[in-house]
Amino acid sequence: MFNFKKYEILIKNHIIPAIFIGITVSITIFILSVTHIYFVPFAKFIVFSSFASTSFLLFMMPDNKSAKIDKFLKSYIIAGIVGVLGFYMAFFISIYYVIALVETLVAILLVIFHSEHPPAMGIGIVFILQTISYFAIFFLITGMVIIAALDFVLKKFVIVIEEDLQ
Repeated sequence: MFNFKKYEILIKNHIIPAIFIGITVSITIFILSVTHIYFVPFAKFIVFSSFASTSFLLFMMPDNKSAKIDKFLKSYIIAGIVGVLGFYMAFFISIYYVIALVETLVAILLVIFHSEHPPAMGIGIVFILQTISYFAIFFLITGMVIIAALDFVLKKFVIVIEEDLQ
């Protein structure tokens, strides 16, 4: 006999979340393409990598310790703040040392504040490479809101707990 529940789980827990990853990256690419003159070309790829990695963790691995929405939000805020400080430090010391210091500080703070979310590590580097602007901060916040909203939709309406189907 054909097991529809098995395919429902596959579609709702794996296929749809994978599509949401594509949606997340597509929206961020669209926003950057419309406003590309404000962003350093190299830095935007780090942002894409961070957003795509975050989307994968939150959407495809929702039970993972790092895939909690509060950890995601706190980690990006911490990395953003430390990255902004790193941007100003780069006026006084070599950018290579600043990147090392920022990444070390971000890692320590993520552990201290129980917000271990590895994709956020790239955000600190973005703010060192990117000239600090309202656009950069707006883009980071917009990306966080998009990911959080899609995560809410997935958890509320799509993801199926296998025990509920039996």
